[in-house]
Amino acid sequence: MKEILKSKDYTMDTAVLDAVDMSRFADESFDVVLNMGPFYHLTQEHERIKCLNESCRVLNKGGLLVTAYIPRFYIFQLIAMQNESFLDGRLAKQLIETGVLRHDDEKCFWTDTYYSSAEEMQRLYAERGMTVVDHFAQDGQTPQFHETVDKWNEELFHIWCDYHYSVCRESSILGASNHVVIIGRKE
Repeated sequence: MKEILKSKDYTMDTAVLDAVDMSRFADESFDVVLNMGPFYHLTQEHERIKCLNESCRVLNKGGLLVTAYIPRFYIFQLIAMQNESFLDGRLAKQLIETGVLRHDDEKCFWTDTYYSSAEEMQRLYAERGMTVVDHFAQDGQTPQFHETVDKWNEELFHIWCDYHYSVCRESSILGASNHVVIIGRKE
């Protein structure tokens, strides 16, 4: 891949920035904004709102905003199945009611995280004048049996992928996936 890139004529400017402050960029600077992780690590609502507002501000009219999120009502199931020490009523209630997990929580299983829902994400996009053009479960149930998947041959893996691609936009699957992606077009 590096050799292919060396033969191409392109320029790239990179920087480590904050998803809630894109003041470095002018309004309507990009055709696509990829928000593939920051959103679900913003535990404060005002930070999530600012992240989405900034993403929309720097997006050209007609451009696409792609945001990944983790479903609120799925995560407890996944964690409890993987490690019964997290099967805790207070943790379940916290995740259901707030969607927030902080690194210093007694039962923290990851890091500072915010878990959302399909309905919330669609509402947040609509409030910003975004038309949802796609909304799909990125990995579905696969993380629950990843060790089995890793053992499949190519044929079995393709059968599973074909199945997943055929159902990944089903609303019940959106809430039962480790990650979900929503794509909106700026009007």
